Amino acid sequence: MIQKVVVTQALPAMAMRRLEERFKITILESGDEAALIDACRDAEAIVLRTNSCVSRTVIEQSPQLKIVSRTGAGVDNVDVEAATENGILVCNVTGVNSVSVAEHAVTLMLTLLKRTRAMDNAVRTGNWSARRGTKTREISGKTVGIVGMGNVGRKVAEICHNGFGMQVLAYDPYARQAIVSRGYTECDSLEDLFSASDIVTLHCPNIPETRNLANRELLSMMKPSAVLVNTARGEIVDEQALVEMLRDGRVAGAGLDVFADEPPDAGHPLLQMDNVILSPHAAALTEEVSAKVADAAVEAVLDFADGKRPRSVYNQDAL
Repeated sequence: MIQKVVVTQALPAMAMRRLEERFKITILESGDEAALIDACRDAEAIVLRTNSCVSRTVIEQSPQLKIVSRTGAGVDNVDVEAATENGILVCNVTGVNSVSVAEHAVTLMLTLLKRTRAMDNAVRTGNWSARRGTKTREISGKTVGIVGMGNVGRKVAEICHNGFGMQVLAYDPYARQAIVSRGYTECDSLEDLFSASDIVTLHCPNIPETRNLANRELLSMMKPSAVLVNTARGEIVDEQALVEMLRDGRVAGAGLDVFADEPPDAGHPLLQMDNVILSPHAAALTEEVSAKVADAAVEAVLDFADGKRPRSVYNQDAL
């Protein structure tokens, strides 16, 4: 039975209304762990957004907790092992945001190659001669290397291949059939992908095997004209190595929606670089997706409360 639900950041109105009709609701706008622990002492469910982390400490001090429902696909802000040990279901929302994130990734690619920010600034400052002095490039015909061929990676491949006639290279040892069946080129190694691509775009989960995946060694293999795009998780990229490569001209540019620490410190060198395009972990936050993921996360809690198995249980062992 569920009586109290903690929501770590307010949801769209319709989703909030569905919860409020059934349960006592506590909304936390702060990501502070102590506040989350205090709120969860008598809560059976958490609807979790990216602003908070359900750590082992939170789980062990929440004796009534039965389900954590994420408003997104990533569960890196949940200690899944601790949840499973305590019989707590972790649910996520998959597939809903793939179009929005894929569109954002391609937007970053285009912004980098077309030098959109520099062009905009030139017009605003009266530098009309920038139309000839700013080097821009076409995306059509380029080679895009996609790391991770899940829902988002496959959508990026589709847009790039069908929309721009790009050659698609892909690396994902868990989705080899998805690569080959669509006629894309499978890379046997990350080294092959990074060295052959004009654009490298990351779409893998943040798990121990992918931490700092885009490290100094791989980044150094990129073409000096190539760009890196990351709309997955910040921890996948060695940010210090990326800064050095960008400063030295060994990588032409980067488009980043995510960071190792969010928000990044005001003095972070990436914020000072003209060849970097940034957004605040907003790739999935379109109006359409915000409503859909909130509804799906709420649906999981409602299903559980009604004795049904939620549609997407991440830790099956907890069942």
